[in-house]
Amino acid sequence: MGIFSSTEKVRVKLVKEDACEAQFSVEVPGAQFDAESQNALVRVQQRAKLPGFRPGKAPLELVSRQFSDIIENEVVDTLLRKHVPEALRELKLQPVAPPVVTDIKREPGKPLAIQVRVEVPPRLAPKDYSGIKLARRSYPATDEAVAARLEDLREAHARLERAPEEAAGKGHYVVIDYTASRAGKPLAGVKGANELVDMSSEQTVAGLAEGLLGMKRGETKDISVKLGGQDTRLSVAVKEIKTKVLPPLDADFAKDLGVESLDELKAKLKEVVAEEGRSRSEREISEQLEAALLKSNRMPVPPSLTEAQLEHMLERLRQQLLGGRGEFSEKQLQDLKAKLRPQAEDRVRMSFLLRAIAEREKLAVSDSDVKAELDAGLAAARGDEKKEEVRRLFEARRDEIVEMLRDRKTLAFLRAKASLSDAPEAKPVS
Repeated sequence: MGIFSSTEKVRVKLVKEDACEAQFSVEVPGAQFDAESQNALVRVQQRAKLPGFRPGKAPLELVSRQFSDIIENEVVDTLLRKHVPEALRELKLQPVAPPVVTDIKREPGKPLAIQVRVEVPPRLAPKDYSGIKLARRSYPATDEAVAARLEDLREAHARLERAPEEAAGKGHYVVIDYTASRAGKPLAGVKGANELVDMSSEQTVAGLAEGLLGMKRGETKDISVKLGGQDTRLSVAVKEIKTKVLPPLDADFAKDLGVESLDELKAKLKEVVAEEGRSRSEREISEQLEAALLKSNRMPVPPSLTEAQLEHMLERLRQQLLGGRGEFSEKQLQDLKAKLRPQAEDRVRMSFLLRAIAEREKLAVSDSDVKAELDAGLAAARGDEKKEEVRRLFEARRDEIVEMLRDRKTLAFLRAKASLSDAPEAKPVS
């Protein structure tokens, strides 16, 4: 059965509360509806324009007949804006999204009946969050790791030169011009000039690298390939054959990178690799902590918050992959949503978990915590204009910043309470 509570004039009933959704009804007495209708009638009269009457002077009876729908809509809107928030407070419901009115019924002589659905936070009592077992894995800055990073730098500074060989091999880069045809008919728009083909990597055009293998400079040849999954013929002309040349590991290479010697470069790379290893180790510990929390505290989350988090993740991915200049196709979008939805749900779930743990452990964010964060932001900002921008941001997003600091404090608390040990594979930094 529903739980009834009442005010002087309005009846509020909690019809159902399940997982992250609550449904309730509001009954507004007919007398209140009628009184509000009279107020609305007078308001509409003031702006009504009817033939033969000056604005605001049309008879109320005529205004009532001509604008009955407008009047009733105004009344319902006024009563909704007044009584739905009051009902939420009376039922002690904390919406995480705007309430949705699912039904309105109004019959002569009866109360106005309003049905409302609202998403609410999950009711949870966090458990198993103290003494979580964590394993620290180290990633040492070994000589092998530094050597691999040096090779990465050499690859990043490589250049292409004319190959001494006359024929294209698997390790070459081949410069080609091409046109395409299918079933003897040219394919409009499928052509290229001075296109570079890496013979050692996978190709988007199946059969291209195999067809180029052994071709010589200046040679022209028709190659059978798969383009868009269909058999296609490419007419290819080899313009140049190049090879990749890596810079030697010497003092000149080090100086090009802004250091005085190869030894100094290696020392700096060792510091970088060591710091990256520490960051990776810390990141993995945080991931273990969150995974353990989520495993012990499974609960439903409000769909609207999941959708908002999912849209945020998709937008960040769009910026990273497409540079904000393109859009995902509908199929790509649906595939990404299906893949990212569990992560979005877990991020929302974690936000509720951290909030509940903070409340239970009385972890609060003080004014001095906020000031310290602001001071750090100001210290990192260069110039008065940037500093003023930081101040405006803090003022506009203070609530979000407080939540962020609360979550940070809660995670630090959980980390301090955790049982941390080194993973068996851990090795000291060499």
